[in-house]
Amino acid sequence: MQKQAQQNISLDKRGNERKFRREKFLQSLGWGHVVLEEMKSDASFRRYYRIEGAPMVYPVLLMEDPPDRPPVPPFVMVEPFMKIAAHLRSLGLNAPGVYHSDIPSGLLVIDDYGDDTYTNLLNREFNPKSLYELAVDVLIHLHKHPDRNNIDLPAYDAQQLVDEAMLLLDWYYPRLTGKKPTEEMKSSYADVWRQLFKKFPADQKTLVLRDYHVDNLMLVPDTKGIKSCGLLDFQDALTGQMSYDLMSLLEDARRAVPADLQKHLYDRYMKAMGEGFDRAGFDYSFRVLAAQRHAKVLGIFVRLAERDGKDRYLKFIPHVHKLFVESLGNPLLQPLDRWFRDHNIDIRRPLK
Repeated sequence: MQKQAQQNISLDKRGNERKFRREKFLQSLGWGHVVLEEMKSDASFRRYYRIEGAPMVYPVLLMEDPPDRPPVPPFVMVEPFMKIAAHLRSLGLNAPGVYHSDIPSGLLVIDDYGDDTYTNLLNREFNPKSLYELAVDVLIHLHKHPDRNNIDLPAYDAQQLVDEAMLLLDWYYPRLTGKKPTEEMKSSYADVWRQLFKKFPADQKTLVLRDYHVDNLMLVPDTKGIKSCGLLDFQDALTGQMSYDLMSLLEDARRAVPADLQKHLYDRYMKAMGEGFDRAGFDYSFRVLAAQRHAKVLGIFVRLAERDGKDRYLKFIPHVHKLFVESLGNPLLQPLDRWFRDHNIDIRRPLK
């Protein structure tokens, strides 16, 4: 009880400090009169506030990535958001403009695209085909742009991919079996992944947004073409395989995409990339990265529930588990499937 009380006091103090920083920043802009409306938060530590009464031509948000939040890797502040947003805009894509900043406090004033996320639109039975085609066309534009890699970002390399895949052993495996993984298990599991990653095509590198799915895409009013697709949550972007963002869109952890629509969108992308494109290499990396992402997300959703008290993410686990099991059924992933069998892990058994 005493420990919980101390934690509550600490959270209250931190909340007051953040409130003070927000108010100080707005006052420095001459915006002491505005009203902030906190928006629904996601799995991250970032917060967004709709600014009512700002003297701007277009609606704006206050984005907060507080400097006193836990440094959970990758530790992201607002500077990467600003840098990547500017690069995306230079490529002709619609990332939010940044109008004011207080970098030490982790505060930005950015464009407010409204409420029409793809998720909200799909929940209102908006035509999914047109939305997803637009999202795929954004990726085609990005991946064919000659300047796509003209930004200094870390590589989405084998070590980071292995570290992410390890979340399945660190969090999902104990919940599934009631046991902790041994060091031998971790070592051999990582080796399997490394061997799979070695076969990625070397000539399909691009800016990878990493969380390219319907929660982070918006239909922006009064725009045309690919600019009608607003991009969000890209501050963790890295340089990696072209297949990653298309895969995360089509094999969404939170929403099933019908198989016929998946095929149509995959074919649309391939056709646009042209005859000289290494389709076999792309398909290989797509399938392997799908398995890697599903393994990572299974671990993350358990971690969000057990460490952060966000039990609502457990409802997505059956869907992600289904995707992961389907990935293991692909002959390309036979080494990983064999690893689970060799270690007597019934990974196909649903989590209770």
